[in-house]
Amino acid sequence: MQRDLTEDQRLLDDAVARYVSQEYPAVGQPRGACDPTADPVHSAHWQAFAGMGLIGLGLPESAGGMGAGLTDVCVVMQRLGYAQVTEPYDISALLCGQLLALLPAADRAQALLAALAEGRAAPVLAHTEAHSDASLDDVRTLARRDGDGWVLDGAKCRIAHGAGAAHLLVTARTDDGVAVFLVDGAAQGLARRGQAGLDGRSYADLRFSGCRVPADACLGLAGQALAHAADLARIGLCAEAVGSMQALLDTTRGYLETRKQFGKPLIAFQALQHRLADMLLLLEPSRSLMWRAASAAQAGDPSCARLASAAKYKCGQAGRHIGQQSIHLHGGMGMTQELGVGRHVKRLMAIDYTLGDAHHHLNRYQRLAPAATLQDLP
Repeated sequence: MQRDLTEDQRLLDDAVARYVSQEYPAVGQPRGACDPTADPVHSAHWQAFAGMGLIGLGLPESAGGMGAGLTDVCVVMQRLGYAQVTEPYDISALLCGQLLALLPAADRAQALLAALAEGRAAPVLAHTEAHSDASLDDVRTLARRDGDGWVLDGAKCRIAHGAGAAHLLVTARTDDGVAVFLVDGAAQGLARRGQAGLDGRSYADLRFSGCRVPADACLGLAGQALAHAADLARIGLCAEAVGSMQALLDTTRGYLETRKQFGKPLIAFQALQHRLADMLLLLEPSRSLMWRAASAAQAGDPSCARLASAAKYKCGQAGRHIGQQSIHLHGGMGMTQELGVGRHVKRLMAIDYTLGDAHHHLNRYQRLAPAATLQDLP
């Protein structure tokens, strides 16, 4: 995972790897039951990430962040994916952090961004609705002006960490378009129902029924800010998927090296070597395309959106196949929670469906490059 990194990125990767190996439960070890109503900000790991500077890594220096590029954030995401970290780094530090940084510099947005950089907040984006597909424009939650404030009505579904988060960035349609509202988790008129997800995270359905928020809760129109932040988050999710796929490959190879049949390890059988090679041949192009998309985003390349969709498609396809092969090569053990292979597979499935699945991004890639072929997909 380190061969294409700069010296600074190697040091960053080493620091994250050292922490998760020493302090975070190993993938194959039992983990405590997920509390769907817990605020992620109270996690000891979240506070440790803040102390290490990881949460503020990609946030602007004006908000207390480090102003690093997306490639550095992807170094962290790869390692978190390898270790199956469930804290909302992708949701809060990356997606919400970039969204807040791109929205107009309102006082509340800047204050929340500074709190995020210090680890005092872990906001989540409440955007997905029951009827919507992966489009960012299909929003039916309504926000209407009422006196000196706003009133929100509608519902959001399957919001990661939405049951416990103290700060919600809610998208709602106004007369001017879709806007982003900062809603307190304890606001009147907000009902939340959380449950543990299969990938080890908590998810929640949210209902807004006459939910009143102050005038300054409106942080601005979503527009290009949400679209660009979503693309950055998609690339970060691809980095997490690459780390998870690497873990599956390493775990499967280790199992084949130790498990014996007919007096010799399974790795000695050529047919199984070929299947490991097939897994590697899917992983490496996914990694390469993820780095290409991250570099384009960091450089401000206009092809960033197209490459983000290309990477999301490739990682979705590769993750599904590598996961299936890992389970098959482990036999019945591959489905057990104790081994951890199944948890990686579930997380890869969740990543695929977050912010658009592989099918959606294949179509989006074609829309963004109608005259091109899939030449960006290795």
